[in-house]
Amino acid sequence: MDKTNQDRSTRHRRLARTLLHGLLLVLPLMLTACNSHTALRVNFNSDTVGAPPAPLQSTGSVALDLGAGSVTVVAAPTPGMSKGKWGRIHHPAASSAQTALRVDFDQLGGPGRYSLVSVLYIPRGTGMVTVALESSGQPVASFMHINFMPEGYVRIDDGPTVFGDFPHDQSFTLNVVLDIGDNSAVAQIDLLGGMALGSATVGIDPSVLPLAWQFGTVRYMMGLEHTGNFFVDDILVTRAKDVPSPLNITAAALETD
Repeated sequence: MDKTNQDRSTRHRRLARTLLHGLLLVLPLMLTACNSHTALRVNFNSDTVGAPPAPLQSTGSVALDLGAGSVTVVAAPTPGMSKGKWGRIHHPAASSAQTALRVDFDQLGGPGRYSLVSVLYIPRGTGMVTVALESSGQPVASFMHINFMPEGYVRIDDGPTVFGDFPHDQSFTLNVVLDIGDNSAVAQIDLLGGMALGSATVGIDPSVLPLAWQFGTVRYMMGLEHTGNFFVDDILVTRAKDVPSPLNITAAALETD
């Protein structure tokens, strides 16, 4: 097979795998959409541009870790984007306390199937952006975090699992479906929209499973040696009232891209 045909075959396989991942993403949402509880909805629509987000949102609440930076509401990440309010997390100084937007559920649901959807915009030149899934309450305790690396790929829990491509200077959607059971928990992570592409399915470390049972907070943050700013909007978390039977997913279908 010549190089042209090899490239075409590779693209076709990647497209087929992407369509399969999309199907696996949509099916659980279709099965649970009419039988779910909205635990969190944050879109900043009622907030004032130039001010911090209000603590009370459509569903759930917001808290800020200002560190050395700021969290404010803006009309849009760039002037050319369609109107709509976003949260801007700005972390200007390295080696300083993290700057974060923390969003808390209206109530805890315990084990079950959760869907987290949020829209992100990460400008070129921004350092590592982290989305952490946490238990509710204090002290802060994360059971999984997702790092959006400056190079444009995604890393899970600072470990070997890396996948996907996300665009800088464009909005894209992060979707996480969490199945949290009594004995194990699994997360399916998808990048959607525009030039974003990639999926990964990872098991939650059993040692932090008790934290997953108390899932009630999502934190969008930047810190450590990283600087820059990023934007988030349309944060939605739902919990299925009745968890559908697990899908029969083959190992080949679940390989990371």
